[in-house]
Amino acid sequence: MYTLEAILARYATLEEALDKFPSATLIQFPQDIGMIPIDGFLLRELEIYYQGGTKVAHPSYQQFSASVHPDFERLIVGVEKFAQHLSRRGLVAYVEATFMGGYGGHATMTWENGKRTGGPGKDINDVLKQLRVIPEPGFDEFDTLGLGRHRSTRGWLKKSAS
Repeated sequence: MYTLEAILARYATLEEALDKFPSATLIQFPQDIGMIPIDGFLLRELEIYYQGGTKVAHPSYQQFSASVHPDFERLIVGVEKFAQHLSRRGLVAYVEATFMGGYGGHATMTWENGKRTGGPGKDINDVLKQLRVIPEPGFDEFDTLGLGRHRSTRGWLKKSAS
């Protein structure tokens, strides 16, 4: 099984998030790309900050408020407002991917200058192209960055903590 829920952008676009949100983890990739994995604890912080309260019942069980769009599971109001805020510094994308036994798919949404600019989309590589990722010979943008290196959002967070 593979799962990913994350914000992607140029690294510098995401740096300010670390000051406001203690649960945010910024992972640096080649080609100046940054990723903030979205877990239950960050979801809770975003809901509190952007909505003045929380609808996340228990972050460790990852129960949270409804998504703002039916193509997404975790694109809740707090995540969208977070992406809108960050996009004042450059293009920001929210991506979800779930695959199990060869079945599944991607969902993407983009913001720039505080406004939604694209999505919902169905291909993370399209978003990575917008972020100016140049694929290495024989690889697509996703594999060039190594986004499949960990099988889950939690895997990325565990790796960054070690």
